[in-house]
Amino acid sequence: TRGATEYALSAIPFGGYVKMKGMEQPVSGDETELEEDAFLGKRLGIRAIIVAAGPTTNLIWAVLVTIGILIFSGLPTLGEPIIGEVEEGLPAAVAGLEPGDRILAVGGTAVTSWEEVVDLAAGAEGPVLLSVARSGDSGGTVEVALDFTEDETTGAVDLGLTAYVPPVIGDVMSGGPADLAGLRPGDRFVSVGGLQVQTWSDVGNIIYDSLGVDLEVVWERDGEVMSATVVPEEGEEPVGTTDVRTVGMIGVMRTWETRKLGPGEAVITAIRLTGSNLRAIIGFFAGLLTGQVSGSLVGGPIKVVQIASESARWGATYFFSFMAYMSLNLFLINMLPLPILDGGHLLLMALEKIRKRGLSEKQLMVWQQVGLVFFASLMVFLLVRDAIGLG
Repeated sequence: TRGATEYALSAIPFGGYVKMKGMEQPVSGDETELEEDAFLGKRLGIRAIIVAAGPTTNLIWAVLVTIGILIFSGLPTLGEPIIGEVEEGLPAAVAGLEPGDRILAVGGTAVTSWEEVVDLAAGAEGPVLLSVARSGDSGGTVEVALDFTEDETTGAVDLGLTAYVPPVIGDVMSGGPADLAGLRPGDRFVSVGGLQVQTWSDVGNIIYDSLGVDLEVVWERDGEVMSATVVPEEGEEPVGTTDVRTVGMIGVMRTWETRKLGPGEAVITAIRLTGSNLRAIIGFFAGLLTGQVSGSLVGGPIKVVQIASESARWGATYFFSFMAYMSLNLFLINMLPLPILDGGHLLLMALEKIRKRGLSEKQLMVWQQVGLVFFASLMVFLLVRDAIGLG
């Protein structure tokens, strides 16, 4: 006990909670719980602020962590506006664009990065007009107009283009197959499984399809060619935003160009990125409810610990990024208007404001018991499924 607060650590620390003085309805005739420093003794607005403080702290923490990442690690960028892949049947392929072509302008506006290409293309109201410097023997500059169709769900514009990503390693997971084989950040893949590779996608596609298979990898480091045999381990690769598939992985991450941000720009960018992540999480939950997203993407406490451990093996930046993302999940989950969650308490307060009185002691007990049974059942289900997944 410190001051007026008692702290406790449970033997099984799954989750945590804060219980304030005077949170329960007082027994009839007993006004001891409605002292000035008791929770129910406070005005309704003060109680709402107190309840909302927890989830809000999760939100603020996510922003602060993101600011730190942007200042110390930088903002990853997609690099120069060079085409890496062209998907057959989509507008870019129909227009005759090829890997290696450089985009000079979009809609008459000069571009120097792939992010600018994406932003300008997304804002186009008609066909996307590109000025492209051709690669290879043809050379020269061409002007093309790419028709597109927006995705009805996401509003995204798919022109069938992806940025060029060189087959250069940016990060290596500690203890993974690549790490044990001697691969290091900055190494450039020459061939994988006997096949020459030109882009990062080439590397990934071969490894994904080679789960449990001996693969000879050849790479270049400071002008020296090196080789080793690796065996891809089982991993999960997202299939769009709706499902995952089991693939082979060796524990390497693509290289990213990064831009260090000053404190002011880092704050603005962190708020923007946090908003974008919140929208993505909300979209994920909405997809679960409508059946557009597979329930297999939902994990429980064991899965969270597993992912946190894996992110730590990638390094501090990945670990803190995961912390920020989990903090946003906690913010949204706690704000759901369901029993025993903070959002549920806020819902009761809103009803109290409308009805001019709170729930009776019996009604409040039923509300809390329903919530407790629901979340206890959900936790058991997720724990069992996580445990089966580990097996």
